[in-house]
Amino acid sequence: MPPIELVLKTGTAAILLLTGLLLLRDRRHMTTGPFGGLLALSVAATAVLSVTGARSPWLWPVMLVAMGTPALLWIWAGAQFVDDFRASWRDALAWALLPLVGAVGIWQWRPWMATAEDLVGLSFVLLTAWRVMAGLRDDLVERRRRLRPVLVGLAVLYAGGVLLMNMQGRGQPLDPTSRIVEASVLAALAVAFAMVGLRAARPIFEPSPIEARSPSAPDAAPSSGAAVDTQEDALLARLRQLMEDEKIYRQEGFGLNLLVAALDVPEYRLRRLINQRLGHRNFSSFVNGYRLAEAMAALADPGQADVPILTIALDSGFQSIGPFNRAFKAHTGMTPTGYRKQAESRNDGPIQGNGQRSAETGET
Repeated sequence: MPPIELVLKTGTAAILLLTGLLLLRDRRHMTTGPFGGLLALSVAATAVLSVTGARSPWLWPVMLVAMGTPALLWIWAGAQFVDDFRASWRDALAWALLPLVGAVGIWQWRPWMATAEDLVGLSFVLLTAWRVMAGLRDDLVERRRRLRPVLVGLAVLYAGGVLLMNMQGRGQPLDPTSRIVEASVLAALAVAFAMVGLRAARPIFEPSPIEARSPSAPDAAPSSGAAVDTQEDALLARLRQLMEDEKIYRQEGFGLNLLVAALDVPEYRLRRLINQRLGHRNFSSFVNGYRLAEAMAALADPGQADVPILTIALDSGFQSIGPFNRAFKAHTGMTPTGYRKQAESRNDGPIQGNGQRSAETGET
């Protein structure tokens, strides 16, 4: 290995290792929790293998850690860009899939395993890109919205590049010049990932001082530090009129475009208003707050005891029963049927279910 290539790859591994340790140390203050640090350490393991190789048995654990990078990238994207993300056993299973295949291959290797590993890895990279871009339209946090393509571009480019190089490396070896170029690109990506990752702390993505979070009580006064503008106040009043009095969210095909057209304002102003004055991080949480408040009131109303739950869901603006059930349970901690039965038994108005949150359900 040429000395320049060795220096570049060793530096890449050191940068990622340090980044991972710092991100894990500050995990409580990061939007991604521990996943950003784990991702950096996982990619660092890949860089270590590029320097030392994986032939020695003592490096097999490092190889298994590196193999989990594509799935960890997908999990990290969820923690970074999906509001109310909660890692589950499914994520752990996805993370363990490729290392498990690698562990089997250590003891009983089959030629098809390499192709399977590459295909599964590339699938996770594509799923990562889809997960990030799927929420772009709905995102109200302007800084996070702008950083989406930057963060995912760096991560996907790095992981995808590693996978493609692995696939190419099983064929004809690269010449020394190509390896140096490859090492330089990976080193540059490592530095960029470190800089962006270490800056992606909570203050970048947290909403500005908010006016209210409760979907049923959007009239709270703005915080003392909020800059109140006459035009913004008028826009907010008109927005409330559309949502509370005219119930525009009931319209079929309701979305951000329709609301922008009804208010006749630039889209960025409406995004900023809902995020900074009402405290919502995504458009779905804002809309579902009103829809769920109306549905909860109807389910707790003795006069509507015979109205089917599907009818209540559709009247509240949901397009089908599936998204309604998921959003309702995420919001109240119980099913619509259970909510109605408990309301009937208590007969004292709407109740607050266990685990109720502030309308940030992420469902439409």
